[in-house]
Amino acid sequence: MALTERLFVETVAFALFFLVLLGLFALAWTRLSRRKPHLPQMPQMSQTLKTPVDDSAYLVSYAPPEFEWSGTTTGALPLKTLTYKQYECLEDARYGFRIVAVPPSERKQPQPHKTRAHGLKTVASLHKHGFLDEDGTGGHLITDHGLNALAVCTVRY
Repeated sequence: MALTERLFVETVAFALFFLVLLGLFALAWTRLSRRKPHLPQMPQMSQTLKTPVDDSAYLVSYAPPEFEWSGTTTGALPLKTLTYKQYECLEDARYGFRIVAVPPSERKQPQPHKTRAHGLKTVASLHKHGFLDEDGTGGHLITDHGLNALAVCTVRY
């Protein structure tokens, strides 16, 4: 009797192993069959000239023209890398928002129209390096030096 029970258990184990293996093969087959075929990339052609389009000729910016770097500031920037919070603050200023420095607990509070709140340390650092300038009403606006920093500095996330 023990031999038949053992044979039965081994048969059931083999059947379960076979079913699991069959399920894995079925899963792999369905994943591979749903894949999109790989198409080689063709160079983008202009309709009129039938020549490849040079994408480097186009600069896309969503900032108003008055918030683009003038190209006139010279000299080395005091920072080579911006933190993500500094980058975010400069981007807000670039799009015309007035920047106010607030403690972290008040950062999510509603602000007046066209005003964005950023941390005290972030705004102080950007002001110290000359990227933001006080506007006389307790806020800060971006400088040409800050626009240059957005153009050339890397960002640490």
